[in-house]
Amino acid sequence: MRFLHTSDWHIGKPLRNRKRDDEYQAALAEVLDIARREAVDCVLVAGDVFDSVAPPPEAERLVFEFFRELVGDRIPAVVIAGNHDHPRRMNAFSRILELVDVHVRGEPVLADEGGVVEVSSRDGAETAVIAALPWVGERKVREFESLASGEHFGEYAEGVAAMMTHLCTGFRKDTVNLLLSHVLIEDSKVGGPESGERPIHMGQTYVVKTPMLPTSPQYIALGHIHMPQEFPLANAYYSGSLLQCDFGEAGQKKRVNIIDVKPGAKAKVEHVPLSSIKQLRNVGTHEEGVTLDEIKAMASDVGEDHLKVFLKLDAPVPGLAEQVHELLPNAVDIVIQRGEAEEAVADLDLSKESPPELFSTYYRSAHGSEPPKDLLALFSTLYEEATAAPD
Repeated sequence: MRFLHTSDWHIGKPLRNRKRDDEYQAALAEVLDIARREAVDCVLVAGDVFDSVAPPPEAERLVFEFFRELVGDRIPAVVIAGNHDHPRRMNAFSRILELVDVHVRGEPVLADEGGVVEVSSRDGAETAVIAALPWVGERKVREFESLASGEHFGEYAEGVAAMMTHLCTGFRKDTVNLLLSHVLIEDSKVGGPESGERPIHMGQTYVVKTPMLPTSPQYIALGHIHMPQEFPLANAYYSGSLLQCDFGEAGQKKRVNIIDVKPGAKAKVEHVPLSSIKQLRNVGTHEEGVTLDEIKAMASDVGEDHLKVFLKLDAPVPGLAEQVHELLPNAVDIVIQRGEAEEAVADLDLSKESPPELFSTYYRSAHGSEPPKDLLALFSTLYEEATAAPD
């Protein structure tokens, strides 16, 4: 059987204050085209479908349009909630979507209560058993203790691993056996090369160690981490987020995974890059910003990329933001690196300066020159009037 694995859509998430509905629509259309072209038997969505527990109507429309197109192509889907999704909201519309072979699981449930989903291949010759584990809150671990095992788990990770093992008891030798989970795996990497990759270490409440993953699934489709990556020894893969969600992901190559797997055999995985999405790009870095002259030189080469600009200034420039946006209309965020004048203001001892001296220092930092004599005189007059004792 053939599957498409995608996750972390975060539909509805803006970039700063800019809506990205057109980008989400284009990316979902590309995922749909890949599913059709590759003739997949099922689409696996590993959580964080929406960015908010109360997504805007536009976000819901995009998601349900995607599922509508899947149904039209007779491609079933298994969808789980992530930590950004509202589990009960997901469960509410799961009942109607199940009628059209879109199986949604908002909360973790036992294997015989819907935690295991069976999907047939296009020709009906094979069956896949999919253990579906949405994001697990600590309360759900405690409930599982009493409902399924009766034993007490000392750590959250032990409980999540036990839930995975329980769901995998539904696997059979004559079926394709997969695990779909929204979970944080130890040593996962976050952040793109530009922001510096870093491992997520042990000690965090919600981290599950890689050796805890069950060995019986032929493929583990993971969601939660936005950087595509894999854990080959565990047959586990993060497909990564649909878009570059913030500038910490600038430069990441987004993709979906195509999985071919037969009963009893190891899955074959192909990474299919997404080419339709706009890129996020850092102009300069926290360590070394760019100057206005450098921005003018590059203005014609940035294309449609969303930009975060680290701007280096030797002196304050009036109307700076307007100048940058005129040169780079797609500048979403502008970070000003402090110059010598700003550092002088920050280091100023307010208790030792008179009000006119403070005003002069502020004016120099804002305009790069001394205040005119008549303006300084006006300030002194107004200050005296404001602080004069009443008659």
